[in-house]
Amino acid sequence: MEIEALGRAGNVQLARDLGRKFPGLLIQGDTLRILLSDLEEEAPESFALETVRDWIATYEELMAQRGLRLPY
Repeated sequence: MEIEALGRAGNVQLARDLGRKFPGLLIQGDTLRILLSDLEEEAPESFALETVRDWIATYEELMAQRGLRLPY
């Protein structure tokens, strides 16, 4: 997989998978976990919370597959 870094702002990076037409955002794992905590408190029944839970689960699975320690 080849990724082209296009820009950075704080803990967020704009990046493009060279196999894709449009870039996406790379969000640090600890930042994503903070978002999850905020949504659990502020919007416990939201679609956004379920989406972030799915993202976190995928992040944790991929980190485990590569033997990487979680930042939280």
